[in-house]
Amino acid sequence: MDEFQRVEDWELLAQFSQAYRSLSDALMDQIELHRSQAMALCKLFAQDGVTQTELAQQLSLQGATVTDMLQRMEESGLVARRRDSEDNRLVRVYLTEAGREKERFIRDQFLILEAKVFANFDEDERFMLRQLLNRAVENINYKQ
Repeated sequence: MDEFQRVEDWELLAQFSQAYRSLSDALMDQIELHRSQAMALCKLFAQDGVTQTELAQQLSLQGATVTDMLQRMEESGLVARRRDSEDNRLVRVYLTEAGREKERFIRDQFLILEAKVFANFDEDERFMLRQLLNRAVENINYKQ
């Protein structure tokens, strides 16, 4: 692959990343959440009661960032943080009923996003893209 093609690949990835982020942010603005908060609610919906540390790892965010984000979400009534009953050092995060309702709206918004991104893809193309993106993410995370 020549240098020109590599630059085109970089530009294409940058263009896709920006377009995806812009559309995602616009959809999240409709439900008054930041993208990271939406991801946290979805993670908690799938696995309620994880520790703050586990949530930070799942979201690939720093612990302090997650702590600040959860504080804002707790003030908004979306989550509740409680000390672990068996290990007082751990803080577990739980969705409130308001958080569960908000997660349903998030899921609806992500379905809109997903429909736009994959409008002209068949199942085989989606599978292949998923495999390639997973490999690219592993490459990025491995080299850091």
